[in-house]
Amino acid sequence: MNIKELYVDSIQFSYKNKLNLISGAYLHCKVGDVIAIFGKNGCGKSTLLKIVFGSLDASHSYIRVNGKKVNRAFLTRKVGYLPQESFLPSHEKVSKLIKLFIGDKNVNVLILDDPRIQKIKNNKIYELSGGELRYLEIWLLICQPTDFLLLDEPFTGVEPMYINLISDLIEQFRCKKGFIITDHNYPYLLEIATQITLLNDGVSIQINDKKELEQFYVPNGTFEE
Repeated sequence: MNIKELYVDSIQFSYKNKLNLISGAYLHCKVGDVIAIFGKNGCGKSTLLKIVFGSLDASHSYIRVNGKKVNRAFLTRKVGYLPQESFLPSHEKVSKLIKLFIGDKNVNVLILDDPRIQKIKNNKIYELSGGELRYLEIWLLICQPTDFLLLDEPFTGVEPMYINLISDLIEQFRCKKGFIITDHNYPYLLEIATQITLLNDGVSIQINDKKELEQFYVPNGTFEE
């Protein structure tokens, strides 16, 4: 049986022997899931994604990718990661980067057929708006042969139109991938989330009803009918 799941448990992390920033994070993501991670600034959301990806070491962690325990998930090539900062060289042209990142010509055509990508294909990265850049980056990551994508604040600094386009992309490809997403733009993220996790006081809390977020994260009355 081909298991496609990303299982994360018992994450512990602290900076310079201070109190634990993360003391008990748990995530279980399968293909088709869109897990939203919420939490206040500085609670460790980005740190958690880096630990899961493998670019940051935890003092303790248990991570399993498709049934196999791993120390660095990126080495499996089954987990991709979108950092908050752009990972694309600013003076390269969009069309060239698509060819560099995507070896499959059919997939190249799929991306270039997107009207939004058509519009910017001859531009250099530094000429793109925040939304255009994020949209391109997520397209490139989605087209990698991964089963899971970790997206760190994909909606931050992005125009509403592109937030909707990015959301549509995630919905379109969730049949093939699992997504774990952090973002403070919670109204947009809640629209596509299949699971909600809150990171609070170093511990992950499973949220079953978005109104529970009012206890720790958003003002009371936010989700009044």
